[in-house]
Amino acid sequence: MNSNDAPLAKERLEQAQRKGDPEQIARTLASNLWPLYSSHYELMTRAIVALPSSVLERYPTLRLIHPMTRVLARTTRPFKPLVLPDEAKSMEPDELDLLTVAQIIAFRTSGDIESSLLYAKRLEERIIRVRVEMRERTDGPLWYFHLEIGSTLLAAGQTSQALLDFSTARQLAGYALQEDGARMVLSRIALTHAIRGSYDYASAALAEALAEPALSPAHVASFQATEAAAAALIAVDSMADDLDEALQRLEPYDSFELTWPFALLARTRASLARHHPEDALEMVRLAQDAHRVQDGTFGSDVISSATIEALTSMGHGMATPRMARALATPAPGVLTRLAMARLALHDGNLRSADAGIRDLLGDDLLGPAHRAETTLLAAWLDFARTDDVDDLAARQLLRIAGNRHARRLFTSMPRQFVDRVQARLSAADAQRFVTALAGLPLADAQSRPRLTRSEVRVLKALTSNATTAMIASALHISPNTVKSQLQSAYRKLNVSTREEALRTAFRLRLIDPSVRTTGRASTTSPAPFSGSSPAQMR
Repeated sequence: MNSNDAPLAKERLEQAQRKGDPEQIARTLASNLWPLYSSHYELMTRAIVALPSSVLERYPTLRLIHPMTRVLARTTRPFKPLVLPDEAKSMEPDELDLLTVAQIIAFRTSGDIESSLLYAKRLEERIIRVRVEMRERTDGPLWYFHLEIGSTLLAAGQTSQALLDFSTARQLAGYALQEDGARMVLSRIALTHAIRGSYDYASAALAEALAEPALSPAHVASFQATEAAAAALIAVDSMADDLDEALQRLEPYDSFELTWPFALLARTRASLARHHPEDALEMVRLAQDAHRVQDGTFGSDVISSATIEALTSMGHGMATPRMARALATPAPGVLTRLAMARLALHDGNLRSADAGIRDLLGDDLLGPAHRAETTLLAAWLDFARTDDVDDLAARQLLRIAGNRHARRLFTSMPRQFVDRVQARLSAADAQRFVTALAGLPLADAQSRPRLTRSEVRVLKALTSNATTAMIASALHISPNTVKSQLQSAYRKLNVSTREEALRTAFRLRLIDPSVRTTGRASTTSPAPFSGSSPAQMR
């Protein structure tokens, strides 16, 4: 083919349609797929819709483009095109390329990101090993191949690798004849930078994308959703005045677009920043009902992290069933690891918090926003240990607060901690700090009660002894002493019943949660951190 590919492909399709043979129409569509897809999408779609199902089943690339295929992706039998080796051998190289892209998209749309990654890797290997003339032309699909490979890496949460493929696609799209190619790639670049927290890059890429020609019918829904998700993530992390407008432009919860987990992240972040955790949990439920969520994907990371953060904000500890399920996520992503560290700080489990923060600090793949959040958590950990913040940490937090895109991060920090940072700064720096955080709804975290060793010991004994007399016998003290110590513990915990006392003690980790399952009360040592200062946050 030459520079007249698109008009010639259109003429061939119209000739086949005049003859009326469905098999010939399908063969013509398959052999002219790229020029038709690039320049005559509506004509191509009408021709595919008119084909009988028996013919479509033999042409997986055409079946993928059929508008019903994506809608049915959430059914019990989503379209996942598989081709026998003998059939693949009979295909032309460019046809096999397009089939592999169809497999990447089909598996990704059905929620099977693991299989989509497998086919993306296969296409990468073909690009390197197999020379195909059509790929090397300026009007060829190579830029689109890298766009789809990068999009699958993005769906898997592999953002730094995705950026490499998007960068290649961007350079190639500059030579392509397809007018909306550059906008499509720039939109995905903007979203990836927004996820990583490189907001200046994200804003620049989004502005450049919007300056490009309008999106074609083939891509308008998908890439408008991409642009809306990028804009919403930028708006929520800066807690912008137009945040609500940005959220309204997001796709619906049951969208089958690639960007549904990114839209969910923007929505849940906004609700959590405004301290509406119940709304965030409802958003998670709606998304889970609409999508298959595979472990190890970005969608799984968003759902697990949002669930943990919402339950933490509501005062639920690690042992609640829903929290336990969220924490059981295999190979947790960076968002979930950050949420787990924050939960440990809220629960006073400083050893677990320290381990999680150290793990995050050693991760070379973290984006700028993740590193800023880890720095905040590390300073909070030091505050929980010492009831103070050192000068270096205070200056680091001032620097983070000075980044207008980091404002959301401070909404989950305890007010006492933020006040202590401010007190550590000079008068001029403190004013800058206050100005940077002006208008933010800071968290009002309660202090961990300071129980004596005897009070903790009696609370532990409650887990396996039914009466005051039994506790007194087990601890070798008088019943009156037991009553006195329980009354003091109840007052400090602000509870009035045994059940409330135990629930609060487990949540604050004044009693090790494992005590509940052993059936015996330990009397040899106090619970971890039971003598902590009032500044240690739950």
